[in-house]
Amino acid sequence: MDRGKNCCRDVGQFWAIIAMNFTTVGLQTLFKAATNHGMSYLVFIVYAYGVAALVLLSSPFFSLRSTVLPPLNFSLSCKILLLGLIG
Repeated sequence: MDRGKNCCRDVGQFWAIIAMNFTTVGLQTLFKAATNHGMSYLVFIVYAYGVAALVLLSSPFFSLRSTVLPPLNFSLSCKILLLGLIG
């Protein structure tokens, strides 16, 4: 039984990678078409990030994860700060 669960998870990860590749190719195709028709690449980037922000900000409303958050202590704050500096 455990093998079947791992197989389904691996297949899901595979399809997620395929979907990301299609999204990247689609976005690059739209970028090429938009810049060929005179749109500034800066404007296109602002639109792309705006759409991405709307999608990512709305995703927690449809998530099935637990709503219980870990306490925000000093250790977690340092880790967040470190990741922010590195990223």
